[in-house]
Amino acid sequence: MTFAIPSELHHDLLRVEQILQERMRARYSVIAMVNPHVVTDATDRLRALVVLAVARLGNYTDAQVVHAAAAVELIEAATRAHDTLIDEHARRTGHGANGSWDHGVVLMIGDYLFALAAGEMARSPDPRIISLYSQAVMQVCEGQLITITSLTPPETALATYWQRTEALSGALLAAAAQAGILCGDLPDTLLEPAARFGMHLGLARRLATEIRDLEADGTLLQAGNISLALLFAATEPLAPEVQAVFDHPTPATIAAVLPLIRNHGLPKARAALIEQQNAARQALQQLPAGSTTAWLNQLIDETGT
Repeated sequence: MTFAIPSELHHDLLRVEQILQERMRARYSVIAMVNPHVVTDATDRLRALVVLAVARLGNYTDAQVVHAAAAVELIEAATRAHDTLIDEHARRTGHGANGSWDHGVVLMIGDYLFALAAGEMARSPDPRIISLYSQAVMQVCEGQLITITSLTPPETALATYWQRTEALSGALLAAAAQAGILCGDLPDTLLEPAARFGMHLGLARRLATEIRDLEADGTLLQAGNISLALLFAATEPLAPEVQAVFDHPTPATIAAVLPLIRNHGLPKARAALIEQQNAARQALQQLPAGSTTAWLNQLIDETGT
């Protein structure tokens, strides 16, 4: 998902990119063996932009804010590296296998990126940012351990979905928005609405990704990811097509279940997306207006397109 970058953030985002390149240069050849785009892909710097944009709502005078923005992108890269080790379908069905020979390298790269992030946190203008990001990393790790092992009872599956999605898609954006509050020297009372803004924005983005995938060909399903729309379609008694794609996500089972999901699950998923967008807007309204407020609102709006 691409988005326009406000002109007042161009310079600072360029500095964030420079920091990332400088930190990566020493180990780039090893990192590139795992994933050459794990940090170098500058098309999606949403977390860094949220730090910078929220800080602009306050007293944006400390150049060190770019270190807080770079830190959150390094954390995101580390979690992406670790994500490559996880087979969602194997975990759900209890058939996880031993890692391949290069899993140890991937793990070390992820740990190395976390260490780089720690260095940037130490350069951030407020020491509390270390705590915010550390708590977010713990939440992400907990989310990676959570899995939906059964579609029944449906209320349990839905509760697990939200717990996992909040951790994996919302926690880091929530911490990024809070870091912006601290970098902008804004009142601590704004930390809570900033966290809600980031959380709901992250959830909306995840739902939008799932919806677009199901409107297309269900690639995420084949990778073992369980979408909210699938859970909404998993009414009791379970349709055999739903259980089949849960047990064995193959092109054939996905093709069989997509019409059912589109008819019975997608409408509710789209409604849930709108709810998350509205919640993000309400939280943003509690933050002071500034030069980047319109862009932050636009970011929410464009999530659903």
